[in-house]
Amino acid sequence: MNRYGEMEAFVQVVESGGFTEAARKLRLSPSAVSKLISRMEDRLGARLLHRTTRRVSLTAEGRAYFEQLRGILTEIDAVEASIGGAEAEPRGLLRVNVAHGFGMSQIVPLVPDFIARHPQVQVQITFDDHIVDLVAAGEDVGIRLGVPGDESLIARKLGDYRRMICGATGYFERHGVPQTPADLAHHRAVLSTNVALLNQWPMRFPDGHVERVAMQGVVASNSGDALYRLLLDGMGLGFSADFLCHKDVAAGRLRTVLDDCLVDSSWPIYAVYPARKHLAAKVRAFVDFLVDRFSPQPPWMMAQPAVDQAAARSRAAMSSGVLSKAQTKR
Repeated sequence: MNRYGEMEAFVQVVESGGFTEAARKLRLSPSAVSKLISRMEDRLGARLLHRTTRRVSLTAEGRAYFEQLRGILTEIDAVEASIGGAEAEPRGLLRVNVAHGFGMSQIVPLVPDFIARHPQVQVQITFDDHIVDLVAAGEDVGIRLGVPGDESLIARKLGDYRRMICGATGYFERHGVPQTPADLAHHRAVLSTNVALLNQWPMRFPDGHVERVAMQGVVASNSGDALYRLLLDGMGLGFSADFLCHKDVAAGRLRTVLDDCLVDSSWPIYAVYPARKHLAAKVRAFVDFLVDRFSPQPPWMMAQPAVDQAAARSRAAMSSGVLSKAQTKR
């Protein structure tokens, strides 16, 4: 087998986590794959893998080689797929990076349908509540909430989501309900340590001026899931995304407040991927699939009328004193 075969075997071992699975995918014996890697190491004069009886791991030289080699092989596959103007059927490992809350609630439920349409694609999802460098992390596609800041990435808009100020019924019973933006000074929030803007809520005051109200809180986290759990437990108000809270608002577990005072609460959602001359079929297929599923509006928006009705009932109940005392507690 030539150098290309050695390189393909090396990448497959790393991606599969071992020789046995790599051999199965390459339709070779594990010993044959091991010999290919050993021959490559001899040719390069460097050890690429640490081998134990249970697992393999990359050496420092192996990691540097893998990061460059994987991109080269992806380009080769894309070039071959483009010959004759016909793109190959999507295949191979597709790495997707997404924030945990959005990924679990919106992306993971779509994966079975995508794989059913493209059975030769394997999907690997990594969750990060902070922005990662897709190229450095070896990711194929990232889902970004907000405008992408990296101009080197290709971005396709999937849709929009909005944020709402929410609280659990128990929180309002203990602390009262804010009636105006100024009342927020007497309330606490669950705070994000990842995104500072999520702790500064853009409000329009009765006199018409707009300012960001910096919220205070007794609990903070870098995990969106943890913050949402604490919100449901009544630990404070939350500046929550509608794709997370729409079901709980509709069910009455959460109530929205100050809906008419909140401004600039709509944020875009993008699928982003590294710019390449030839886009891999698996990446194109996945991004096209997401665009289709999020059009003409994201899935959770189908239930938005129920959420809006629940919010209206919440405001009516609050003003009549059903959920809280007539005056906000100081």
